[in-house]
Amino acid sequence: MAAAAAAPSAALSATDVVIVGGGLAGGLLALALREEGAAVRLIDSPAPTHFQRESASESCAPEPSAALASATAISYGAVPGWPLAPTPLARLAAGASRRWRHLQRRHGFLGWRACRLRLHGGQAGLGGLPDWLPLPFAQVDSAELAARLPEVLAAAGVERRTAWVERLQPLPQGWQLQLCDGSTLQASQVVLAAGARCRRLWPELPERLRGSWAAVLVLPQPPPPLAPSAIAPGSSAGRLAWLPARFGRVALERRAASLARAEWLVDGGLVPQGSGALLGQHTLVRSGLELGQPPARAETEQQLRAALAAQPWGAALAALPGQLQQAAVAFCCDGQPLVGPAPQAPGLWLFTGFSAGFSQVPVLAPLLAQALVAGGRRAAAAQRRLCRLGVW
Repeated sequence: MAAAAAAPSAALSATDVVIVGGGLAGGLLALALREEGAAVRLIDSPAPTHFQRESASESCAPEPSAALASATAISYGAVPGWPLAPTPLARLAAGASRRWRHLQRRHGFLGWRACRLRLHGGQAGLGGLPDWLPLPFAQVDSAELAARLPEVLAAAGVERRTAWVERLQPLPQGWQLQLCDGSTLQASQVVLAAGARCRRLWPELPERLRGSWAAVLVLPQPPPPLAPSAIAPGSSAGRLAWLPARFGRVALERRAASLARAEWLVDGGLVPQGSGALLGQHTLVRSGLELGQPPARAETEQQLRAALAAQPWGAALAALPGQLQQAAVAFCCDGQPLVGPAPQAPGLWLFTGFSAGFSQVPVLAPLLAQALVAGGRRAAAAQRRLCRLGVW
């Protein structure tokens, strides 16, 4: 799935952009930059691997015994068509499906589909609405996105290199990136879109950017609730997502800066992914800025299954066979992602910390691309828009 690694190369021109991170954020930003006519180089990690592998003397090969997923790979991919909060960013993100449709018209299928939404738990907080809601909702299948994105990037002219970035070093003009194979790259502009790894590359990032550990159960086949017979009669959507009325993860992230010790919780969700499904969502937030080692897999899986079994909605699903996958996830305590220049680091840009990535990333990527390379009034207008959204 990954493109072949390019040969070590020299400096890039002043109009080029290097993006560190090839997941949802890095990939969609690269496509937006190509729409602006910019030359883009994307540095993507070799494969899901151990988060702590940092030495340049080690191989770029993954470590299967300690494999981790990417945050994109274990995301539910939810794209609600209504604002999730009374903020300008939430109102913009409510139109994310339009951007996904644009991307699919331009680049082919990326996994976005209209989807039937069913909510469980907390209906009283929704004004007594039934759990089948006729609300505009879509889902991006993260497995299908991962399969298609490398092909789409290549066809769009994005140069994709498979490597770990070990170190960022400012130069008198631009930046130098040291890669895991010992080679270096130079660029006038670098965008950090590497999620929870951004702080390792540039520790001076704002403290509101934090990291957590997320885990889901990957089921090899759809369970009965996702079978065609479970979809509401007359529904025009061929897919169904079951989500909690409220995600506890969001409230836990808002409290991250005040935590004295690690806290975890489980949100119950079930969405299709590829030929199977994703079940549950375990979140672990530690105090402080350091992620630390991944939590023990056996303990995490036990906590996830036990929490599902304790919910009326999840009791029948908790014992289903599935493989636990974990990933490090970046978020911002105030719910506003980091989109724009890094403080006191000319030429270094941030595109990370999303709380609803599949809604926020596609609508923010074109604005950041314009701010980076459009120049003149278009760049200034994009910057003003990002400022009004509270993310710049």
